[in-house]
Amino acid sequence: MISREGVCSFVPLARRQEEGMKTFEELQAVLRQELLTLERLAESWSSTIQQRDVKEQEIGRHCYEAEEDLSPLELNTLKKVLAISDTRWRAYKAKFIEGSSPGELT
Repeated sequence: MISREGVCSFVPLARRQEEGMKTFEELQAVLRQELLTLERLAESWSSTIQQRDVKEQEIGRHCYEAEEDLSPLELNTLKKVLAISDTRWRAYKAKFIEGSSPGELT
């Protein structure tokens, strides 16, 4: 996590769990599953654009969770492991914002 002073700090696993924060492994598993589902939807002629949009919004939500819960090093590692470029990462986050009501964003 980054403190108010802009200094990177490590958040112990026990504290992450107490605060409801997700671990690297949890976020990796969730995002990997969501990305596979999105890939299947993209390949399926029967899926709708709305289904793909909803899945991209869910991925965007997980991107925000990862940014909140992981250290910068863990976040960069997660993106590399999942082969998500910074541009694609931002696009997923934008989809989440686009599909959220103002009450959901606070």
